[in-house]
Amino acid sequence: MFSNPGDTITINTHSEYIVRTNPSAGNSGYPEWAVFPAQGTSFCKAWVSLDFKCPPGENCGEWDYLDYIFLRRKGGMNSPSEDIELARFITPYGNTFNSSWNAAWEIDMLDFEQLLRDSVEIEYIHGGYETNVGRGWLINLSFHFIEGTPSRNLVKVNRLWNGGFGFGNASNPINDQLTNQSFETDELTRSLRLRINQTGHGADDPQYCAEFCPMTRTLYRNGNVFDEHLVWRDDCGLNAVYPQGGTWIYDRGNWCPGDMVFPETYDFQVNPASSESFEMQMQSYTGSGGANYVIRTYALEFEEPNFSNDASLEDIKAPSSKYSYRRFNPICGRPEIIVRNNGKNVINSIDFTYGPQGGVMSNYTWSGSLEYMKTATIFLPATVQWGAEEGVFVAEITGVNGIADEYDINNKYYSDFEAPLVIPGDRFVVNFKTNSFPNENSWKILNADGEEVMSMNNFTANTEYKDTIDLPWGCYTFILEDTDKDGLSFWANDDGSGFIRFRRAEAASIFKTFNGDFGTRLVVPFTLGGALGLATNNQDEDFLSVYPNPAHDMMFVQAQLNDMQDVRLELFNLSGAMVRSTAMKSVKEISYELNLESMSKGIYFLHLKGEKTNHIKKIVIN
Repeated sequence: MFSNPGDTITINTHSEYIVRTNPSAGNSGYPEWAVFPAQGTSFCKAWVSLDFKCPPGENCGEWDYLDYIFLRRKGGMNSPSEDIELARFITPYGNTFNSSWNAAWEIDMLDFEQLLRDSVEIEYIHGGYETNVGRGWLINLSFHFIEGTPSRNLVKVNRLWNGGFGFGNASNPINDQLTNQSFETDELTRSLRLRINQTGHGADDPQYCAEFCPMTRTLYRNGNVFDEHLVWRDDCGLNAVYPQGGTWIYDRGNWCPGDMVFPETYDFQVNPASSESFEMQMQSYTGSGGANYVIRTYALEFEEPNFSNDASLEDIKAPSSKYSYRRFNPICGRPEIIVRNNGKNVINSIDFTYGPQGGVMSNYTWSGSLEYMKTATIFLPATVQWGAEEGVFVAEITGVNGIADEYDINNKYYSDFEAPLVIPGDRFVVNFKTNSFPNENSWKILNADGEEVMSMNNFTANTEYKDTIDLPWGCYTFILEDTDKDGLSFWANDDGSGFIRFRRAEAASIFKTFNGDFGTRLVVPFTLGGALGLATNNQDEDFLSVYPNPAHDMMFVQAQLNDMQDVRLELFNLSGAMVRSTAMKSVKEISYELNLESMSKGIYFLHLKGEKTNHIKKIVIN
């Protein structure tokens, strides 16, 4: 009633809802009517969120099953069924989860949001054949809308290929089933979006299609090829839901267990009242007939864009507290954001302001080429002065193509941040034990700017390593890679079992153990010398300056400290090795000549460390 542009409206359609399988049918439907915003309201952003838990006192669902969110009817019980698939989700292998486990996902709904008005029937479909006694999922399904002007107005929705299509049957090949789809655009139509949800299922001989075989799909518009690529998802080993009880790491036919299926979209400029024709062809394959693709495709028609120069800040991947981004968080530096071009003009530059809410803000101008309705993931420079162990991070678009952004409601985004793991003391030990395939593993440490400062590889099978990490105080990221995407301890691949731990350097006791079933990569941000933003930041009176920088044979170091104290001036190379160290007793002002004549060219870190001060400067010797 009292909402204004920029306000968020949330509609809960399924609250604390227990969904179970129907083993006799293979799917269970849970339809619910909900009151959505009234006709005449408009929104600049819309998304759906799905929360999963184990039912109280019961087990989570065990298998990776297909779930759907459908728009069924609008207006009332006697209305015709729309049957529009809004989103698709694959349940995780949940047989190892306990009552405390929960996860949440989001997916953009801007394409369909103008259909969600007044009374709408939303049906959640849960697939599968496992027992429905004492096992299932507790879900919460909600739709979110931010009031404002949409990037473009929806005209109509054309349904193209919708259903399950058998793959590999010689007597009924899939390309005979995927018939050519034609329609005529509306008089108001100026652009067209093809939206495809396609996932492969079945482990059909001889290539385990269509779940475990990458196959090429070719798309045609009006007889001309406009896209050709594999129906495949190759990042299941980086799933946010890890570890799981089943073969969660295996890449699949455009889906991963425990994640949303992300629709593929293609945008075209079209003429009003024009004839459009689309064709889909799959790579030829003959098997035993047990494979299929589930495909739902819509051609959405839109009016002329409402803006010429409008960029929107769609999300912050890091820092973020969202479950789906847990693989990328927390961070030391380099915030990661997602932007979209909502205006008809190509965007070549975007100006940003970002930082902790209430703290010191940084500025950055991105350059590139971003076309209408396309998104880009952008890393911002690691100039953030966090100033606290936790808080709220904010990023804002302040300009587009060198001028003011045309629509500022969608320019700002907030996210929660937390500090990385705090290492006790000044040093620690990486305690790594290989499994039977050590050639798959390597690890490295990056500084806050993403530069490598230390790395290890060429390990021996089933061997324990203890490497002492002695770096300047600051924030770093430890990354352990596995090229086979099965971590150190995965039940199905018979690679043996390894482990990864962090130990205290002095007492040698373990202070952090990581699960070896991590899939493709284990990422651990950490701080040395105290918590992020606290011990690594000093009082305003302290300062450290170096000049010239870059330098050749001599560099001058000056410092003003707020208290008289003993300090050490230490120089580290990129590998983390200390190459110079100078002790200074009872000083408050420092003026020091650093001789570099014998030093190799490259990047170094100058660390001024004392009882009450801690400063790090990156220097370059050329």
